[in-house]
Amino acid sequence: MPLSVGVKVYQAGAVDDLNEPVDAWAAPIATPVYGWAPAGTGEPFLAGREAVTWDLDLYVPPGFSVAAKDRVEVGGVEYKVEGVVEQFNSGPFGFAPGGRVRLKRAEG
Repeated sequence: MPLSVGVKVYQAGAVDDLNEPVDAWAAPIATPVYGWAPAGTGEPFLAGREAVTWDLDLYVPPGFSVAAKDRVEVGGVEYKVEGVVEQFNSGPFGFAPGGRVRLKRAEG
């Protein structure tokens, strides 16, 4: 596959220099994917809210694995994983095309 993304796995139990719990992720691992596309947004309009969100659908081959706290770098931009991989491999005749991962990013 000619396209890849950087998958950053969440590191549970990480602590800072003062031994306080912190969120941390492993270095990105280049992982092949089919591609990605804008997914639109379900964000409601709220007066005074200046956050901007970007949603992507990431199309992945069978066996692609991420968890809800992982991060994915697409084109040098980091996104949060929403949920789990939605697999489309349960169809008839053994057809296993892969799945979709919902990604989200917000600014502001």
